[in-house]
Formats: sequence, C-alpha cells, structure tokens
Amino acid sequence: MTLRPCVSAGLLACLSLIASGTEALPCGRVVERVECAKNPAQAYALYLPANYAPARRHPILLCFDPGANGRRAVERFAPAAEKFGWIVAGSLNSRNGPWDANATAINALVQDVAARTAVDPRRLYAAGLSGGARVACQLALMNKLIRGVVACSAGFPGSEVPGRVDFPVFGTAGIEDFNHNEMRRLDTALDDARALHRIVIFDGGHEWLPAPLAEEALAWLELEAMRAGMRPRDEAFIAAQFSARRAAVPAQPPGENLRALKSLAADFKGLADTAGLEQQIAARSGSREVKTALKAERELLQREDDLVGSLQERAFEGDIAYVRREGAKLRAQADAATDTPERRLARRAIGALAAGGREGQRQLLAAREYEAAIARLELSAAVRPDRPQTHFDLARAYALNGDRKAALVALERALQLGFNDAARLATDPAFEKLRKDPKFQALTAKPAP
Repeated sequence: MTLRPCVSAGLLACLSLIASGTEALPCGRVVERVECAKNPAQAYALYLPANYAPARRHPILLCFDPGANGRRAVERFAPAAEKFGWIVAGSLNSRNGPWDANATAINALVQDVAARTAVDPRRLYAAGLSGGARVACQLALMNKLIRGVVACSAGFPGSEVPGRVDFPVFGTAGIEDFNHNEMRRLDTALDDARALHRIVIFDGGHEWLPAPLAEEALAWLELEAMRAGMRPRDEAFIAAQFSARRAAVPAQPPGENLRALKSLAADFKGLADTAGLEQQIAARSGSREVKTALKAERELLQREDDLVGSLQERAFEGDIAYVRREGAKLRAQADAATDTPERRLARRAIGALAAGGREGQRQLLAAREYEAAIARLELSAAVRPDRPQTHFDLARAYALNGDRKAALVALERALQLGFNDAARLATDPAFEKLRKDPKFQALTAKPAP
C-alpha cells in the first residue's frame, strides 16, 4: 500500500490554517459523531478533555479502526486523554479496504478537526487496530508531521518493517491475538532498526488495547516528547513513570523479565539513571535460564506458524476432510480448562485461520475464483463452525461453482445456526440456479430461527 501525496499535502495545508478552536464542542465526554463541515459524508468520533482550552494547543491522536468504528477507539483512549490533556478523534469512514477511500477519510478528518479545535501542529499522533494500525504506520512513514504511532494487533503494511523508522512505535497485542506472532517479530525488527519502540502483550485477543494500557501508551509518548524537546521535561513525571515501570517488571518467565528490563532501560535512557539496569540486563542476557526460555519461545512461535501454514496449504489442495479433523483437534485444545502455552497457541491459530479464511473471499468470488474462495471459507468453517455467515458464504461459493449438493449442505447448516435474512435468500444471484430445487425451496420456505 502506498500513501498518495494528497494525504501529505492535505495535512500540511490543514495545519497551516489551524483555527483558534473557538467553536463550542462538548468537553469531558465522547461525542459519538461529528460530521465534517466540508464533506458531511465523512465523520468522526471526538473527545476533548475537560480542561480543553482553545487558547492552548493540545496534542491529538488520530484513530483508525478496521471496521470504521472510530468511537470504539476514542472510548478506549478517553480516560488517558483526560489525564494528559489530549484530543482524540476516530474516523467513522476509514476501514480495511482501498487506500483511496482511506486517504479521503484522513484528509477530511484532519481538515475538520484542525478547523474546530486547537491542535498542536508539533504533536500529531496516529493509532490503529489491525488494518487500521497499518494505515497509521503508513501515514507516519510518509508524513513527518506524525510524531508517533500506537499500533494495536498489527504493524506495517505487508508486515514488512522498513530499514529506518523515525517515529516512536507503541505496539500491543493480546496473548491470544492471532497477530501476536507478528507483534513479537515487530519487536525484534524494531530492535534491529534501533527504532524507539515498546511492545506490550496483554491478556486479551485481537482488539484495541484496554484503557489502562492506553494510559501507558500516552504516558510513553509524553516521555518521548520530552526526549525530543517537544515539551518541557517534567522530573516528577519522569520519576513517577520510572518507578511504576520498574515495579511492574515481571520476575517470571525469564524471557518476559529480560524484555521488560531492556524496554525500561531503552525508554528512560537519557531521562533517568539506567546504568544499574544495563548491568542487570548484561548479566541476565548471558544466563542459561534466559537462553533456554527464549529458545523455547521461538520454537513455540515457529510451531504455530508451521501449523497455520500447513492447514492453509491442505485447504487449498482441497483436502477438506483433513482440515475439518485438524480443526476439531484445535478447538478441543483451545477449550482446555487450564491456561497453558499450548491452549494459547491453539486459540491464536484458530483466530488466524478464521480471519485468513474469510479475508478476500468476496474479491475471489467477484473474480470467479470459486475454488480459492471455497478453500478459504472451508478453513474458516473448520475452526469456527458456529458462525452462520461463514456457512452462508460457503453456500454461495459452492452454488457459484456449480456444486448444488455442497451448496445445499452449507445453506442448511447456516439456517440451523440462525441465518435468517429471507430477503437475501430470495434475491441473491448466487442461488438463481438453485431456486427451483425442491430442497432449496423446503429450506428457505421458513428459515430456521
């Protein structure tokens, strides 16, 4: 994905005309929808802190959600924005999809929020979830006005980290996030690139970071702003952050302990005395315990990648019976009562296979690549068989491919699981050749609740 020049030019033009922010907007609560004055089809959710003052410039966080749910992002960051005096704006148009549409949404968002509020042009930040994180990272890569990124559950476009990253990156992933491995690799790649970054794994899945972690993210960006001279040093704030981070370093497991210590030392170098931390890191890095733990982590992540790749390959080879058997094994492992690395692996693999199975199926069907779409959807259904939409999409794919029997089996399953869009059943062109089939008529006469 390439960032078109219109976004860069739009940011510069908008920020050169920043208004005084005198328009009355509610403060201290999330405004669910603000329509852009010059393009009402574009809108965003907005949070202004209670201490917002039009006469003072405020940092702003621009948020991009893969499903255009900017309100969800704003709600997660609102408590932190209140604490640190930030503006947060979440696009209600930017979503996973063509870049041109995202560029339009970005330009409209920046232009409108800059006209309505008192934005500090030196302190623009971007945040995103999943595909929205890739939008945020790409925007920062192509526009030096973006001073930092909060990347949730994904990194750079194509999962490729450029050789040089000139902006701070605060990344997050849930321990059961199907992009967990990508974020672990991002941590290593940013280390190699000597880029300012912090990657935090939390107890969750593929989602926006929880509100307490959002506060950590903005606090971290405040520290980086002090380091870069974009705001005055606050010694009390630095000391409090250093103390809190030091107290939160986990003693176990060894790999997590070492990563937390290295992150702490990197984040506060030049801001606090980190000499003792660096000695501790050097001693632990060479220990047999840590080396063994890190090796085990790498092997587990590789096994997960191999498992996902193997099932995807078998699905595209048409070995659906195998995919279904292995999917059932994964689900049993994921449902284990005890939380273990193996259970987490299974849950991440299921998430990756389900998301990958549904991704792009509409484009494949539009291109008449029916067998490829069927393979993806069968894979998704194998690991998450309780999703009626997946079975309905599978029925469509089989019908378009001319397999009446398989289409009817998938459709029956979709109805059993609760699919009840009667209008879609009656009008979808995919079922045109099936509508005279007695079984189709029996199934659709009264869709299952």
